Parts: sequence; C-alpha cells; structure tokens
Amino acid sequence: MTPEDSGDARYVGMKEKGRIPRPIPPKSVVRLAGYPPASRSWKKNLGAIFRVGYYSRTDGPDCIWLVNEDGEYQETLDHDYLARYFDVIQTSDETSLYGAKRPRIGAIIPASKRRSTRRVAARKKPR
Repeated sequence: MTPEDSGDARYVGMKEKGRIPRPIPPKSVVRLAGYPPASRSWKKNLGAIFRVGYYSRTDGPDCIWLVNEDGEYQETLDHDYLARYFDVIQTSDETSLYGAKRPRIGAIIPASKRRSTRRVAARKKPR
C-alpha cells in the first residue's frame, strides 16, 4: 500500500528514490522532466534545474515557488504538478518553510567557478 492509497497527505507521488515530502522543503533541487500537452511554454525549459523557494504566508504551503539559476523566483506550481512533471534530484534539510531569519536564495554558482575550500595535504618526499 502506498501513502496515496492510505490517504497520507504528507507525501505526494512515488519516485524510485523515495517519497516526496509535502510540503517539499525549500532549497530542494528539482528537474523539469515533462509537461502537459496543453502547456507548450514548458517545452523550452525541459531538463532545466530549479530550486524550491521559500513559501509565502499569503499563498500557503501548497503554492511552490521555483527559483531559477539566477536566483529569481520564476514560476509557481502545486505539489501534484511537481510530482507529475518534475524529478526531485535532492530533498533539502531546510526546516524554515517561510525563510524566517534565512538569507535569500541566491544564484547557482557553476562548479567550474567555485573556489574550493578543501585543502589538500602536501605530499612528503620519499627518502
């Protein structure tokens, strides 16, 4: 029996890697994997990566804001649409749904432009 069959509204859709929490935490990473036939505007963004933005108290926790690569809140959708047309790449461990006392979600920094903070130990010369 799946959570949908049991009426458990905390989870939406079943994915190979597990269930999608409802509401999905802000800063989770999703990929557009499909679109409804009547909505061709999504076609040009197929494969695009988005992050889930902080929720708005006005809209409520069922209105998901998608944040694009530039850090702009771009689109809104609900959990059913998310489960049907998006793949969840990574579920965030963010606990603040509304971003209280949290910094704004910024632009995605490409891996090639990131400065590594990892230090590599110097190799010792063999004697």
